Amino acid sequence: HTPRKRWTHYFWEFFMLFLAVTAGFLVENQREHYVEHLREKQFINSLLVDVKLDTANLNRIISARDLREKMFDSLTILINTPDRNKYTQDIYFFGRHITRLSRIVFIYNDRTMQQLKNSGGLRLIRKRIASDSIIIYDAKVSALEKLEQREINYVDFCLPSTYRILDGLIYDKMIYDETEIRKPDSTPALLNTTLQALPEFNLTLHNVKSVNRIYRKNAIELLQSAIQLINTLKKEYKLE
Repeated sequence: HTPRKRWTHYFWEFFMLFLAVTAGFLVENQREHYVEHLREKQFINSLLVDVKLDTANLNRIISARDLREKMFDSLTILINTPDRNKYTQDIYFFGRHITRLSRIVFIYNDRTMQQLKNSGGLRLIRKRIASDSIIIYDAKVSALEKLEQREINYVDFCLPSTYRILDGLIYDKMIYDETEIRKPDSTPALLNTTLQALPEFNLTLHNVKSVNRIYRKNAIELLQSAIQLINTLKKEYKLE
């Protein structure tokens, strides 16, 4: 072979190798895009399930918070009326609910959200409007969770004056089936320190009522964000 022919031969060998490598790269790149797109859809579908569960939880909490506010407003009125001893069944019942927080706090269904954060999955969410909505929703959840500690503190502040008004032995008789609270059968007496404890009780109960209202307001806003997130994901990913 002449040098020219050898050079041409080497060129075509190199060119064919280049094409093979490039084709392999493109195929692998397409495969990775396909896998990432599939994972994105899986994350979105899983997130939709979680957020729908959140909306059901939030609707329940908002209703419970509304009832809690009405109970404590009634408690303030009844315990400050001169003939309060006529209404001690309700006073004890409403007072017992001051510390009952476990069923009225938001439990975040964050299974998918944690996967997105821990595995770097947020980068898979290609649609900007979808990723923004996810981040906003998660931030509002965090704000609501921070409010829970504030509420616990206010309840703790309220307890000393409550213990000077309501008899713990009566509380024992109000427990039914370990979880349900029922009104006392009779009209139990308040403790003889009631009048002295009332000013402090009124102030601390006011704080408990205030944080309950703020929690309910934030829960309503979070519910609106959840609904908006669901609608956004369905629209952007053409889901039913």
